[in-house]
Amino acid sequence: MKRYLMLMMLVLCGAVSAHAYLIAAEPANGSTVSTTPSEVVLNFNEAVEVRFSLFKVYPLETAPGAGVRELQQAVSSLIEEVILLRDDDEARADVGLITEERTTETITLRLKEDLPAGTYVVMWRLLSIDTHTTEDFMLFTLEPTPSSDTGDGDAEASN
Repeated sequence: MKRYLMLMMLVLCGAVSAHAYLIAAEPANGSTVSTTPSEVVLNFNEAVEVRFSLFKVYPLETAPGAGVRELQQAVSSLIEEVILLRDDDEARADVGLITEERTTETITLRLKEDLPAGTYVVMWRLLSIDTHTTEDFMLFTLEPTPSSDTGDGDAEASN
């Protein structure tokens, strides 16, 4: 019985100390996409309190060929600068949450149409249902592929 109680205490302590963290995303964290996604979907390991959380997508301005350290500094600075901003719609790459639930494990943000090529930071400061606050981010890069030549001009030239 004593062993059972100890095991239950460990399990409960582990559950109490858990925080919401990202387990999957679309587009995937660190991925490169060739077409502009219409939305970003974030899946967390536990439900978050949507009304008490912030989710934003911003373009990341970095020098071409920036190293990992420069990239991390740019992301940290951007998050610190914008996570709490209000009325920042013009600068953002998203138009807001699609998610309507009060608590959910899945958050969906609609992206603006025709985003320019570049790297985007999806950032959040969330309150999980276990009352812990977590702040984190993920990145994706948009690199549109040039449209292929259909060859119509060549067909007309040979006629």
